[in-house]
Amino acid sequence: MKKYKFVFLCYIVLSTLLLFSLWVSNKEQCLETFNINSKSETEITNELIIALFIETITNDITSYYSEYYLGKIEVYNYEVNIVNIEKNEPGLISIKFGITPQIGAHNPLGYDELTYSVDSRGNKSLIAYEHLKNYKSAKSIAIPCPVNTNGNFLRPPY
Repeated sequence: MKKYKFVFLCYIVLSTLLLFSLWVSNKEQCLETFNINSKSETEITNELIIALFIETITNDITSYYSEYYLGKIEVYNYEVNIVNIEKNEPGLISIKFGITPQIGAHNPLGYDELTYSVDSRGNKSLIAYEHLKNYKSAKSIAIPCPVNTNGNFLRPPY
């Protein structure tokens, strides 16, 4: 009988330690939420699309700016908007996002537009990256804005 009490006590102690470690590790994470002011179906749909793309957008933005800036670049969902969505070919949807990446919380680097192609399986690929504007807070960072024949700033498509 004493053996079972000891095993049960060990089980309780280990379970408590496991739950405590999970609680501590989850407490350190910051979970962004959706905009509580979104009411219409369009606003909610746009938020959902941005949430599904935010990791890909962040990786592509970080990759672009890493050539010019070594610090951490933040992409916040409220600094991303959908510029255009259209069907270009059968089975493919093109979606263009406008993004203002940040250094920290309130220091915008520039304004970029990223265009992705999405197939019917949800596979997405970056087809165009346009760096359109540098902001004053980023003056110390030399980010070129090449101009194409239309007068728009453009980075060659991937």
